[in-house]
Amino acid sequence: MSNPSLALLSPLLDGGAVALKDAANRVDAVRAAAQEVAKRETARAEQPAKETPDRGPRDDPDRIVSLAEAARLSSLSIDTLRRRHRNKWVQLSERRFGMRRRDVLMLAKG
Repeated sequence: MSNPSLALLSPLLDGGAVALKDAANRVDAVRAAAQEVAKRETARAEQPAKETPDRGPRDDPDRIVSLAEAARLSSLSIDTLRRRHRNKWVQLSERRFGMRRRDVLMLAKG
């Protein structure tokens, strides 16, 4: 003797199984895509940065350094940089400032 309520649930269970298989296939596809992206990122990160033979990117005079780095390079305090050399500041974001390395090194000489 067959239970009539089980006969009604059978199509629902079959539909749920199909939905779970579809979800599993989508998860596998996303996982494969993420692994492919990770491989590309790793390959991109392994390439060396282009540098000039005599100077590295850290020696670039047009590079913008933080105010803390500017204070260290010029032997002046951040407060002195603010009071005397505010015209050389470069605004990096709404609340963040820096200075060109060239300007900082000129302050250190003078």
